[in-house]
Amino acid sequence: MLAFFFSMRVFNDGAPGWKNIITSDGRGYYAYLPALLIDHDPTFSEVVKKEARLLKYPHYKPGYLVKSGDHFLNKYFAGEALLLLPFFLLGTLCSFIAGTNVDGYSFFFQFFIGLGSLFYLFSGFAFLKKILEFFQIRPIIISITLVAILIGTNLFYYSLWQPTMSHVFSFFAINGFLWFTINAIKIWDTKTASWMGVFLGLVCLIRPTNIIVVLLVPFLTESNHHFIQFFRDILAKKITLIIFLLIIIAIVFIQPLLWYLQTGHLFLWSYSDEGFNFSDPQIMNVLFSYRKGLFIYTPLILLSLFGLFPLVFGKRIQFFSVALFLVSGTYLIASWWNWYYGDGFGLRAFIDYYGIFAILLAIFMNRFRPGLAVFGMALFLTPFVLLNLVQTWQYSHLVILPNSMNANKYHHIFMRTDSAVMNCLGGNEEIANYNINLNNPVSMFATDFEKQADGWSSNTIIKTSRAFSKLQSGYLDSLHPFSPGIAVKAGQLCRLPAELHVTGEIMVWDSLPGASNDALVVLSMDSIQPGENYWRGFRLNDVPVKTSKSWRKCRFSLMLPEISNPDRILKVYIWNTGRKPMLVDDFTVRFFGR
Repeated sequence: MLAFFFSMRVFNDGAPGWKNIITSDGRGYYAYLPALLIDHDPTFSEVVKKEARLLKYPHYKPGYLVKSGDHFLNKYFAGEALLLLPFFLLGTLCSFIAGTNVDGYSFFFQFFIGLGSLFYLFSGFAFLKKILEFFQIRPIIISITLVAILIGTNLFYYSLWQPTMSHVFSFFAINGFLWFTINAIKIWDTKTASWMGVFLGLVCLIRPTNIIVVLLVPFLTESNHHFIQFFRDILAKKITLIIFLLIIIAIVFIQPLLWYLQTGHLFLWSYSDEGFNFSDPQIMNVLFSYRKGLFIYTPLILLSLFGLFPLVFGKRIQFFSVALFLVSGTYLIASWWNWYYGDGFGLRAFIDYYGIFAILLAIFMNRFRPGLAVFGMALFLTPFVLLNLVQTWQYSHLVILPNSMNANKYHHIFMRTDSAVMNCLGGNEEIANYNINLNNPVSMFATDFEKQADGWSSNTIIKTSRAFSKLQSGYLDSLHPFSPGIAVKAGQLCRLPAELHVTGEIMVWDSLPGASNDALVVLSMDSIQPGENYWRGFRLNDVPVKTSKSWRKCRFSLMLPEISNPDRILKVYIWNTGRKPMLVDDFTVRFFGR
């Protein structure tokens, strides 16, 4: 992993190189450090300018800044930034000595932040090793478990390709909390209580919902009596308990202080326009869907659940404790409005808990006798590791889509690495934002191409006996690459400013096998104002089509960026970049708002 980090992230100046070590949501988690320690700017305006220059996008608007009254604030919590502070200071020192920009984003900052992520990854595994030794797991099983969890899950991807996402840091903090809880159960004194408090505070400051790890305390005891005795020890030593609570409060209170700097308010909900749907958790999707399902993309985790069986017939308190934790964690993850957590590889929200799954996997394997049985178990894990490594390669090479996979797409590219599958998948299936009303569209445009419809352009429409409905269809070929489509002013759709969710469906007919394989669905918004132009194109077909001369329905959905200018021209159409003859019919586009 270190060799990969140095060769691909440090010495590569291209897209996967050092300039993108701080990337994606990681920009928001990290932004506290340059904003407060270099720019002294809690509004993050200087950080936004630096990111815009780095990304070469002058009108960049970060998704991590949200409106709170008259102020903007960083919606992400500051636990990761706190952990990365020593590495940020190293980047500052080396940048100063080398004479490079001390801006928080130059080479040495990116380098040390990436190295910091690996440091916490390895530290998390060091804690995990100690925990497995506490559970009396044999050394060979510990070795197999650690390797399997590292390269047999998407933890591997998020350690190297997107190291500033919060998952590696939560993995570290949760494992640290478990280890120091084990020590506190043995001896409840000021030292063990303090460390336990430090790591529980970090767990909450990185991702507050992870506070449910306290449900695992009975899992770390040997019996009901042992757990009750620990609880009595806590209550008996009140000073130690007060120190424990004060440390947690001191760490967690860092976040309200940062909110106060940004908005003048100590307590608020930083995820504006986002939230939980506790009455409609997407548990089956979270676990089994082809879009992001945990057991589909990381089946090693499903195997680890066999570790529950020895607990059922052994130490019941451990079983009920870990089972309650797994059910609660799954329910919380599945209740988030965007249950697949946006773009990403696999169901990344579970990475925080991989230490617990590792313990269960080790307990399961430890039941096998030493010798050939253990060797056989290691061989049995090999396909899971290979699957993860191949899928990691596929995701990083645009074979697996970041958020719009389905069963058809997954089966089409399964375990394939040939050039034909690279960037071959299409379709787009984004869910609507949290406050979007999907019951009634704010605007709807539909045409069967039989007569001119309001809002629709009149590109090539022909009479043909092959029309899907009635007598006419849209026609695309090398001379007519653009289909009829809608072209309306944004002000005609709804009251502005607004965020809109777009859904569409269209019937497609290929004159030749694969005629529509290079066709794109295009959504654009044009404006004479700089920075307001928008263009999004994705393949019309979910997978390459090999048949012809039959009608089929294609669907798509996506969120548009916020629209405030009523004069922006919104267009939705099909662009046949392959230029082979094809027909389209019964085109419907709906817009949903709040």
